[in-house]
Amino acid sequence: MAPVWVNNLIRIALIVVHLAGLVVAVYLLVRRKGTAPILATAAFALLVLLGAAQIVQTVLLPELTRQIRSPRAMSWIGAGTSCCCGLIDLIAWGCLIAALWLGMARPTGETAAPPEA
Repeated sequence: MAPVWVNNLIRIALIVVHLAGLVVAVYLLVRRKGTAPILATAAFALLVLLGAAQIVQTVLLPELTRQIRSPRAMSWIGAGTSCCCGLIDLIAWGCLIAALWLGMARPTGETAAPPEA
């Protein structure tokens, strides 16, 4: 298991990557109106918030352990935050997949014309 500072350093790098994706998604949202840029913007915003929340969680969870002093309660708190973060992560990745799906689809007026005889 890696030290906490290594995990936080990796999370900070992921936040920077997600911020770059958020900038690109906002740029696409300004340039192209549609559902795909909205989904991509929402997904990258969720991923940035989730990364920041995980860093805060690694700082606050040991403090909560010292305050509660109950191993049974700590397992419930850890499982609850992991479940919630996992659900948000799943929603964000689902939005990204849907944005890619919608972004790769052809517009309805741009169907391929049959070859001329």
